[in-house]
Amino acid sequence: MSNEERTFIAIKPDGVQRGLVGDIIKRFEQKGFKLVGMKFIQAPESLLREHYADLKERPFFPGLVSYMASGPVVAMEHHSWQ
Repeated sequence: MSNEERTFIAIKPDGVQRGLVGDIIKRFEQKGFKLVGMKFIQAPESLLREHYADLKERPFFPGLVSYMASGPVVAMEHHSWQ
């Protein structure tokens, strides 16, 4: 019996701007991940602050949120089986 594992993957603004989305997806699929959902979004800072809440006390947190909000990201859900 195999176990299913769900993985969230985000392609950051620089990867989207550099046109690497297809190559990144291909690499995950070659590793056995199955893409089951994908959304191209401009993430609002409120969502990013919630997503990275575990890092809010770190000195780089404001820069991280600002960077991730600086351009579109590709949010994906992948499944893998073990």
